[in-house]
Amino acid sequence: MVKMQVEIIIPSKNELENLKIIMPIVRRLYNFNILVIDKSNNFKEVKKFCEKFKKTRYFFQKTNGKGNALKEASQKAKGNILVFFDADCSHDAGDIKKLIKPLMKDKRLDHVGGSRMRGGSDELFADKQHFFRLFGSLIINYVINLKFNTNLTDSQNGLRAIKKSVFKSCKILSRHTSIEMELVSKTLAYGYNYIEVPTHEWKRKFGVSKINLIKHSWAYCYQLLKICFYKKKKKKIKSFYKESSWYKK
Repeated sequence: MVKMQVEIIIPSKNELENLKIIMPIVRRLYNFNILVIDKSNNFKEVKKFCEKFKKTRYFFQKTNGKGNALKEASQKAKGNILVFFDADCSHDAGDIKKLIKPLMKDKRLDHVGGSRMRGGSDELFADKQHFFRLFGSLIINYVINLKFNTNLTDSQNGLRAIKKSVFKSCKILSRHTSIEMELVSKTLAYGYNYIEVPTHEWKRKFGVSKINLIKHSWAYCYQLLKICFYKKKKKKIKSFYKESSWYKK
């Protein structure tokens, strides 16, 4: 039996001040390997900071966009369970164990997503831009649920854990922040087992969001259109764990 090795992947772009907050917390809570994939203007400073922490590797991102960052990181990752954790302080490090525990408890499970709708968010209602982002997320969730006959509440959260083999088999094409909706949809379309667990989202501490509604909206619309035409593969294992709180048992 292959031993599960968890690796936390943190994509970063001009987030040094936020990394100074989250890195010590993540390192204190977990002994897992950490991989920081970074595209910062001050990348030398970020690299020097990351090198202070044990079991932490730093890589400069060669391409652009969050989707490309996660794809690059998956190629360099040594773990067979990948945890994606944003660098903007919006994710709660304590929630990582909620994502990992289901995968450890049942080997049939392939992908666990964090849900802000179940765990709460301090950012979704922060301003007009976040309101429009929330509205868009609800539309995306509706289409995914309609397509795959599911009852998911959050397909856009960057906080998630997935088997590396599953991530690679999904052959992700998204270059930017539409990667989450593509990853969730392909997980379901390819017949892998997916659940979501409650996680909380906090307001970012420093800097600004890299999501530009005018710039990135077309990518979400294009991805949503593609999802409508995904061919569903027959599941090898019938759907299970209808209750999102099952992992607490």
